[in-house]
Amino acid sequence: MTDTLKNKIIVITGSTRGFGLAIARAALQAGASLAITGRSQEAVDRVLTQFNSPERTAGFVVDVREEAQVHRLATQVIQRFGRFDIWINNAGYSSAAGMLLDMNPREALDMFLSNDIGAMLGTQAAMAHFLPRKNGLLVNIYGNGSFLRPATPTALYGTTKAWLTSFTRSLAKENKGSGVQILGFSPGMMTTDMLTNPRVVGEQARQQMNNFGFVLRFLGRPAEEPARKLVAMLATNRKEFVEYQVFKPWTPMLGLLRVAWENITKTGKTPEFTLHIEDAYHFED
Repeated sequence: MTDTLKNKIIVITGSTRGFGLAIARAALQAGASLAITGRSQEAVDRVLTQFNSPERTAGFVVDVREEAQVHRLATQVIQRFGRFDIWINNAGYSSAAGMLLDMNPREALDMFLSNDIGAMLGTQAAMAHFLPRKNGLLVNIYGNGSFLRPATPTALYGTTKAWLTSFTRSLAKENKGSGVQILGFSPGMMTTDMLTNPRVVGEQARQQMNNFGFVLRFLGRPAEEPARKLVAMLATNRKEFVEYQVFKPWTPMLGLLRVAWENITKTGKTPEFTLHIEDAYHFED
């Protein structure tokens, strides 16, 4: 992967932790220069210190829910590097596992603002730079729910990803022939903090999470694996619009075979996780 992205400038929203941080590490290794973003100066500074590459990294404090901040990010990156070539809308989160009827509707609004409006604002800021140049690559990070399968017990999160998929497909159609590439990338189940330290709302969700450790072991993979795949696609993809899923129809079977082999050879273990159980939400007048 060495230098496959040399001379590329990449903006990654939400890149101080989780999948965004894994993308940043892989892209830096591939020779790219990076704009790291997070919601606190402390988090941004921590990552810049870890990378220790001031000539190829810059950090920016950004709340992707705020339009002015997102457009200011684009301006600041251009001031720092002269341009950007790739913009990755990664910022987002899942608030909790829980049945739809047990969830506080405020959580749906908060996730929509971050996962969807944040991606829309990032898209508008990026495309304003890409379209006049007739060049650039926009990446939206899909997730569970993107392909309209039930996403229980994280259905609220899945709904935001279904919205993002529709948004990305419409964007690609509206900008066909513009010279700008658009990629929808679904990384699959990753053992990031969001997955290993979840809130669980309501009794039904708690029961569904009884086998969470096993599911996490045979389906969950380190974020570095899909990050390397995404970075490889950034370097090689030539299609105007493409959607890619790390999770394949045969992924569960391969996961079961891997776990079976680990059990035989005593080389595997269940990833550590902590569930934070909460009561279901009830409206009070």
